[in-house]
Amino acid sequence: MSQSNAPHIVGMKAQIAELQEQIRSHEAAIAELREKESELKTIVSTLEEMEKFMRESGVGR
Repeated sequence: MSQSNAPHIVGMKAQIAELQEQIRSHEAAIAELREKESELKTIVSTLEEMEKFMRESGVGR
């Protein structure tokens, strides 16, 4: 009366493979978002420095 677990094991291994692929995909997306975040932080920092310089030098008064 005992049934083999082989079909269940195969199915679970397939699920594991799918999850691993999803993890890789999400990791790649996260890396892209972090790169964009870094670029935006650089832009903001540059703009803040320009604004500070203009304020201190009296430009635009």
